[in-house]
Amino acid sequence: MPNAAHLDSYEREALAEIVESSQRIAQRSQFYSWTQGIVQYLVPHEILICGVDHGTRQGITLQHFSSTRYFRNTEFEAVCAPRDGLLPRLIREWQGVGEPLLLGADLDLDQSLTPLLRLVEQYELRNIVVHGVWDSGRSIVGFYGFSRISGLLGPHIAYRAQLVVPQLHATFVQVLAQESWVNGVDKRAQGKITPRESEILKWIKEGKTNVEIAHALQLSPWTIKNHVQTILKKLSAQTRGQAVARAMSLGLLDSED
Repeated sequence: MPNAAHLDSYEREALAEIVESSQRIAQRSQFYSWTQGIVQYLVPHEILICGVDHGTRQGITLQHFSSTRYFRNTEFEAVCAPRDGLLPRLIREWQGVGEPLLLGADLDLDQSLTPLLRLVEQYELRNIVVHGVWDSGRSIVGFYGFSRISGLLGPHIAYRAQLVVPQLHATFVQVLAQESWVNGVDKRAQGKITPRESEILKWIKEGKTNVEIAHALQLSPWTIKNHVQTILKKLSAQTRGQAVARAMSLGLLDSED
């Protein structure tokens, strides 16, 4: 924790309001409005990345909320790439220190972080502050990133992120629980996924493209694209990877498939 950092009286009031108002949040739309409202006072950002470990072998499932047109699903999928993506690498970096990690052009960074900063800039993130949440066994259960932050990065923004992230995590998990796909199987979602969509999900899990899936199922790529869009909507997923992770957490897709 940065020794020189502290909250002024207005920031303390904002933190108290963040905690109190979080108790009224039960839906994803409310969560987004909350992060665009009072949370902005302490950590002003345009892109919020939320990661939760649901206790499956998939590890952390990442999602994002963005108020900027510069960061689309294509960029998000790229930064989430399992092996070399920016976010998995940031998660590993954070696990080594356990404190907020800041990346920005205005910072005097360790040379080892320069490749990560280049990725931040390449994918229109501009800058990023990340922090996570441990469980009692020092396993990471949550990971959050604030990007395109206005103003200069430094110890004060790191300290505010350190205070906000635990409440952010508790609130996001609260929302996910309301959506009924964090703990156990959501029977409503299970009924919505058709056998054909389940079959397509298995191919997506194998990393197949729409064209490859179409060839395997002897359907047109256009038909597969429509199926994929329907699957994303039903599972409230923004990317194909998220759809697979959610389907597995719901018991709609076995990890061994």
